[in-house]
Amino acid sequence: MGVKKIMDRKVNMLFSQYNFNELWARDIISKYIKATDRLVVIPFSFGDHFTHNLWNNAYNKEGKYYLDIIKPFLDYGILEEQISWINYFEDTMDTAHLKIKKSDILFFTGGFPDKMMDRLSEFNLVNEIENYKGLIIGSSAGAMIQIANYHITPDDDYLSFSYQRGLNLIVDFDIEVHYERTNLQDEFISKVLKEKVDTIYAITDHGGIIVENDEVTLLGDVCIFCI
Repeated sequence: MGVKKIMDRKVNMLFSQYNFNELWARDIISKYIKATDRLVVIPFSFGDHFTHNLWNNAYNKEGKYYLDIIKPFLDYGILEEQISWINYFEDTMDTAHLKIKKSDILFFTGGFPDKMMDRLSEFNLVNEIENYKGLIIGSSAGAMIQIANYHITPDDDYLSFSYQRGLNLIVDFDIEVHYERTNLQDEFISKVLKEKVDTIYAITDHGGIIVENDEVTLLGDVCIFCI
């Protein structure tokens, strides 16, 4: 336990929601997630208004998002006692690094991707995560930050479009999460294709991507945009 199972390959999973235990994903993902795995949840994507109490209200065992986040992993056989969380308000750099070293899977939550990157840098975790040999999974913002240079499409949280620096994990394409086939999303997808990359995967709320050793597998409802 605690020794990473995927020592010779790089595997990243990207989703829009916490629903990757559903039928459109289950058969394939069950080949990667094992009941013996140790999982670390990194919920660093919260808003600037969060206090320690608000963090606990969101992510502790009675928290608003707790069950939604861990339910897919419980469905794949992982027990709650095999799941640890990096608490921004309680963990130190040392304890955060130790939790990652003992894990088989890292999971990044949804929220604000730029704020998540700031906090990963603050905890000096970027290099360790970029060299991680286990399975890395993220939903929404947690998927976006796995892209080395990702974009943010304007929405209720972000008033303007921007390019952002993510983790140096995936460099060959960009993604659009929560894709609903709107004109606004399509407009900014076209913009990114003209300016930055030649492929964008638009992930709906019932879709996902697995990247294993640079080979891409699409799950569920995902649209491909290419130059």
